[in-house]
Amino acid sequence: MVSPTHSSTAPLPVSIIIPTFNRARLLGEALNSLVAQSRPAAEILVVDDGSDDDTATVVERFGPAVTYLRQDNSGKAAALNLGLSLASQDAVWIFDDDDIAAPEALERLYAPLAADPDLDFTYGLCDKFEGEWPSPLSEPNTSYESGDRAALYVRLMEDFFIWQGSMLVRRRCYAAVGPFDIRLTRSQDYEMNLRLARRFQGRGQPFVVFHQRHHAGVRGPRAASVGADKVEAAWRRFNQIIFRDLHASHDLMEFYVEADPAVDPRRKRLTALLQRACIMARKGLWDLAAVDMVEAAELSARLRVATLNEQETAALRRVFQSGARSTFSNADEASTFFGTIKLFASRRQASQIAGNLLLPVSHRLRKLLTEKASRDEAGQVLLLLSHLLRPGYLAEYWKARGRRLFMYRVTPLGCEAPA
Repeated sequence: MVSPTHSSTAPLPVSIIIPTFNRARLLGEALNSLVAQSRPAAEILVVDDGSDDDTATVVERFGPAVTYLRQDNSGKAAALNLGLSLASQDAVWIFDDDDIAAPEALERLYAPLAADPDLDFTYGLCDKFEGEWPSPLSEPNTSYESGDRAALYVRLMEDFFIWQGSMLVRRRCYAAVGPFDIRLTRSQDYEMNLRLARRFQGRGQPFVVFHQRHHAGVRGPRAASVGADKVEAAWRRFNQIIFRDLHASHDLMEFYVEADPAVDPRRKRLTALLQRACIMARKGLWDLAAVDMVEAAELSARLRVATLNEQETAALRRVFQSGARSTFSNADEASTFFGTIKLFASRRQASQIAGNLLLPVSHRLRKLLTEKASRDEAGQVLLLLSHLLRPGYLAEYWKARGRRLFMYRVTPLGCEAPA
C-alpha cells in the first residue's frame, strides 16, 4: 500500500470510481497516483468487470484505502453504473485504470466546487504518453472553455475535449441525467459528458489533471473487445449511434449560440440548421447532414440570405479538420452532400460554404505532400478536392484564408507553465 502524501489532511468529500478489466499490470500505477494525492478522496471504488488476471490481488495491496467491487463481465458502462450506485460522497471523479493522476489534481479540481455551491463540475487538461510512466515525452491535448454554456455545449458536440479523467462532477448531476448507456462499449464517456454539459454549468481549470496512457492493449468487455488498431473505427461507429439519437432528440435551437437577441428568429433557425449539419458531417452522418443542408438552402432562399454569419463560418471550417471523423464511405455519398451546396440560391453564399469547407483541406493536402500518409487519407483529400476546387469556390477560399475564425465564443483552455 502507498500512503497518501499528507496523511494528516482531512479527506475531500469525493468518490473516485475506477472501472477495470484485465489491467492488473497498469491498475497499480493508477491507484498509486490516486492514493498519493495532496488531498486524498474520502473513498476509492475499484469496480472489477469480471477480470481473470491478478486485479483483485493488486487492489488488496492498498488495504482499506481502496474498496474492491466485482461484477460479471458486462462492460465499462455497467461497471460505472454500479460504482455510481454505491458512491457516497458529494462529488465523483471517474478515472481510467491505465492513466496517471497529477499529484495535486483532486485538491485543485475540488477547490472551485467548495467555493461555489452553484458550480456543477470542474474540468482540466490532460496530456498523452506512450509506454511506461514516467515518460520523458508527452503530448498535450487541447480543451476549451467558455462562460456561455450553450457555446461550450455546441463545441462539445463538435468534438470530445472534456475527458472523464479530467473532470470532477457533483454526484447529484449524475443522478439527474441517469445511468451510463450500456449499449455503448465505446464512447460511453462522451455520451455522458454531453448529457452533463447540456444541463449543467462547468468551469475549466488551466492545469493538467492526468496523464493519458496510449498503449496497444485490448479495449472493451470480453464479448465486444476491440484491438488498438480497431479503436478508431469503433469510436466512429458508436459516435454515430450517439449523434443519430441526438439529432432526433434535441430541439433545433440547441444548436444555435445566442449572439444578438434582435436577430430574426428565422435567421437563427438557418444558423442552427447549418451548425447541426456540420456536426453531423463531422461524425460521418452524411444522410442527416444532407437533410439539414437541403432545409437550410430552402430557408436561405425564402429569407434572401446572401452571406454567412460567424457561427456558420466557424462551423463549416471545422468539418474537414484533421482528426474529424468526416470521412466518406464512397464517391456517391460525397456527391450527394456536395450537391446540397449547389441548392443555395445565392451563388455567393454557396461559394462561401464551399470555400470555408476547403480551408482545412488545403492544410491536409500540404501534409499529404510533405509527410507519409495512409492511402485512405490520400483518397479522402483527393475526393474533397474534386468537389471543392472550382473557380467560384476558390475565390471565397482565398478570402477565407485572410480571416482567423475557427472557434465561435469558446477559447482554448490554457495551461499554467510548470513551476
